[in-house]
Amino acid sequence: MSNGYFEAYINSRTYRESANDSLLMTRIVAAVRAHVLGAQVRWAGSQRKGTAIANSDLDVIVESSVAVTEAQRRTLRLTMESSLGRKALILSHVIRLPATNDSPKVDIAFANAAFGSRQLPSIDAFHNRPARQMAARALKLWSRAGNKPNVSGWVAEAVVVHLDQSNNSRAPLELFLHIVEWLAERATPEALEGVLRPAASPVWKEEWSRQLPGRIEALKNHARSLLKRAGKRDSWKSVSDVGDWLSQ
Repeated sequence: MSNGYFEAYINSRTYRESANDSLLMTRIVAAVRAHVLGAQVRWAGSQRKGTAIANSDLDVIVESSVAVTEAQRRTLRLTMESSLGRKALILSHVIRLPATNDSPKVDIAFANAAFGSRQLPSIDAFHNRPARQMAARALKLWSRAGNKPNVSGWVAEAVVVHLDQSNNSRAPLELFLHIVEWLAERATPEALEGVLRPAASPVWKEEWSRQLPGRIEALKNHARSLLKRAGKRDSWKSVSDVGDWLSQ
């Protein structure tokens, strides 16, 4: 069930570090190292896993041998506001740079901090797993098009890993359709919560349990519609045909 147009479309909408992103990271690194001696700063989240799409939020992790203090975090926030010219917020586990018209949201987490550490995301589930990476990106692209309920990136990734027991033998399109079929026919709020609770970081929010039934029902309807249109995939003649299929 491999389809070159499907794979080309997904790859064309994969996140690629831009000159602006490189400059942003350079300034973040400089700010962190000015206040946290010996710190290592790197991309995390979907950028690290290979599951980011073009409009994905950016995740950064700060690793240090000595725990970052609350005072260092406050000073770091002010330094970033000054050097980046963007508002910076202190949340429970991160410093957040909210999205602007030309820049995505950035979350800067700390792997060793007095105020609450954030583990470096494991890439094992996606490392050298191109079908999983592509299926996760396709699920994100589909779920963010039209009027579908909001689906966070980590949710899409957790569902892909849970449903891929193929030992990397499935083609990306086959794996993606397997996931959509599960959403359309077999997914329940209880089943999805069982998948997502262990993957939630830093914790599962109980309000999500109340939101799941309505969101699952809406996603089921969209998934059924997508599967009906999938019957025409033999007539795809370009990447734009795949884009039309995913974005309706």
